[in-house]
Amino acid sequence: MNDIDDEMNLRPIDLHAAQMPWMNGLLPCLYVPIAARDRCAIEEYVGKIQAPLTPRSKKKAFLVEAYEAEKPDTRLPIWQLPAAAVLHDPRQLWVHVDYTGYRRAYIQAFPDTDLADFVIDHVMNRRVARLKGFKYLRVVPVTRAVNSSHGGLSEKWAVDYHSSPRMIEINRESKAVVQCADLSDIVKMINMEGGGSFMGIVNDAQKLVELPTDK
Repeated sequence: MNDIDDEMNLRPIDLHAAQMPWMNGLLPCLYVPIAARDRCAIEEYVGKIQAPLTPRSKKKAFLVEAYEAEKPDTRLPIWQLPAAAVLHDPRQLWVHVDYTGYRRAYIQAFPDTDLADFVIDHVMNRRVARLKGFKYLRVVPVTRAVNSSHGGLSEKWAVDYHSSPRMIEINRESKAVVQCADLSDIVKMINMEGGGSFMGIVNDAQKLVELPTDK
């Protein structure tokens, strides 16, 4: 397949959603959808929805065959980490924000995955998702340590922030139909652990997504 064909098969990018990672200095190869307004948004900007994993309600959890993402820029240190493969996993589990059986759905979707030391968690906090108007979220396995650190003050701050009248209005007017991961979301997805505070880990992770500087 030639380069033109490869470009035609790349996952479309929601330009409204891309503003956030772009402003945060993330390169396009790190634009990772983690939330969607509806199923149409998933099928346009994430991938093809496969058979539902909840027979009684076909809209609660489903496997998504992801479209091909932009090729990793191997100059970024993050792409040297095996754990980074999860970011653009070709098979992803997406669930409705109100669905609670996501661990069972994940086991059904990925029966060969050893989850003994992991919990299944939404990349985006569900309360934040509701405030921002997203009905579907991506879920991934995370270690208990990462889940605990990510689920504390940082998520409380996000809920408080998006509950403010100003952000309620901004989110209401947003034209983005998906949301891409920020650096803290990426940290969570790759199960990055370390000493100190969660934000300290995020600061360390910044080095993983920066291009090397010429000396």
